[in-house]
Amino acid sequence: MIRSRFVRSSVLVLSAFVALSCSDNSPTAPTPSAPVSAIRAGTTQDALLGGLLGGLLRVVTSVVGFVANANVDVHPVAWNSSYVKVPHTVSGTISQWGGSLTIPESDFTITFPVGAVSQPTLITITSDANYAAYAMSPHMTFAKPVVVTQRLRNTVVYGKPLPSPIFGAYVDKPALDLLGNLLGTVFNALEIELSATLFVPGSSTLPEITTWTVNHFSRYMLASG
Repeated sequence: MIRSRFVRSSVLVLSAFVALSCSDNSPTAPTPSAPVSAIRAGTTQDALLGGLLGGLLRVVTSVVGFVANANVDVHPVAWNSSYVKVPHTVSGTISQWGGSLTIPESDFTITFPVGAVSQPTLITITSDANYAAYAMSPHMTFAKPVVVTQRLRNTVVYGKPLPSPIFGAYVDKPALDLLGNLLGTVFNALEIELSATLFVPGSSTLPEITTWTVNHFSRYMLASG
């Protein structure tokens, strides 16, 4: 059983005036003047959760806590039938001032805060053809957590209530081939990442976005237990 914590509420709304990506993309970006509303204050994990939700106004359906050395089986979330099932790649240089990379076809964004890397670093990310999963390089650890945002409209979980929580998972190397394509439907998760799934506006049941923190590269997927 995945050790995780869940917050379920149809009325809990978290808001922020400045998104993480807006505050960290450039050396001249303004410092946020309003704090992010948090589910609970006082821990490092809660502070990271505030970063996950910065700039979003949604209802939270579930929050999954970080689990190191998870060593559990997870199932990748598949793309839906309308998704063009080919890999997509994005590359870009991220400096110490941070920045973002996106794969529009996969509704994927990754945001690097100021100070995540100490020098300009070429980042490459390739999406899987069949699942919301990504091969990321180079293999490295970040000085500050990086935030992944995965919109769900092209996945099989969109438009229906979630049967179980979904989350970001760091998976074992054999799960991916050299092109980033998954080789099976059940994988060993080495870590469960701090993740939050948010509803479609105006709905109390339909998921729209899952976002999670990343402390190191290289192989992540949107998964369920």
